[in-house]
Amino acid sequence: MPDKSEIARMLADAHRKVEPAISRIIRLLADREQDAGEPVKLLEINPDTSPSGIFPIAFSADPPCVPFPSVVIEVTESEFEKIRAGSLPLPDGWRLGDTLYPNVA
Repeated sequence: MPDKSEIARMLADAHRKVEPAISRIIRLLADREQDAGEPVKLLEINPDTSPSGIFPIAFSADPPCVPFPSVVIEVTESEFEKIRAGSLPLPDGWRLGDTLYPNVA
């Protein structure tokens, strides 16, 4: 079974193909990331979206391709800067992880 990192990359690639305006995708992590029930979480920065704050959208698992639930938060570039500055908080216990798109070598 693929791990959450592999699923996060697969989802990021799929979302980028569907929504080419996405400028960046960052994996979000939580303290219980190793728990199977903890969703794969993506923060998508999209200049074409409307600013709406932090609004997580949850998806159920879709085995066998996506064996974990997932959550997507889509924000504007200015909202992303507020997240980085700490003035727009992520859900409790969530933090920024690796940048999945664009790929960082």
